[in-house]
Amino acid sequence: MVIDIPIEDLMKYLENLYSAREYLIKQSRDILTLCRRAIVSCIHDNPEAARYVSELMMLFEKYKEFAKMYPQLFFSNFYRSIESEYVEAIEFCSIIRGNKFPSYKDLDVSPTSFVLGLLDMLGELKRYSLELIKRERYDESLHVFEVAENIFNQLEELAFAENVITGLKRKLDIYRKVLDDWKELLIDIVSREKLKKIIEQVKSHQR
Repeated sequence: MVIDIPIEDLMKYLENLYSAREYLIKQSRDILTLCRRAIVSCIHDNPEAARYVSELMMLFEKYKEFAKMYPQLFFSNFYRSIESEYVEAIEFCSIIRGNKFPSYKDLDVSPTSFVLGLLDMLGELKRYSLELIKRERYDESLHVFEVAENIFNQLEELAFAENVITGLKRKLDIYRKVLDDWKELLIDIVSREKLKKIIEQVKSHQR
């Protein structure tokens, strides 16, 4: 019995796959950099935010189309993690800039990446809310919290899907705690500001 394994064909395929993976890794660094720039720019009301978001969307589209040519890479955890980061940045900037909230179909991403990306976005919303407090924009800060809480409450209904969305339960537990701490902090700050105003009013009447 002669066993003839097509080693040359296999080597060619694997070398091609390896090169494609290296290319995606390199591109992913650029995507993550743009994700961070877009988020930070939105937090600080930087006019460059729109440009970063546009560049990010174009770069990710090319990244996705390239990955689709290699199913092993397209369906890998590595690709999905980058996709989640993309969702986080795009959705965050959409909320902050008051744009339409795109669905996973609008973004053409997997539902699992969409869910995990939205959960991670809650951390950025908290960061933005605290930045608004520094600027003494308390009502806006509270509104951002309410948006985050609404998103979390909807996503919590998907808790049953832990077996098909790896890490979902852990993220839900983490961000439930994040929201609780965030709410407590906001209540404390707003209460102190109200008390401060009352004291100032009393002092003004005593003059």
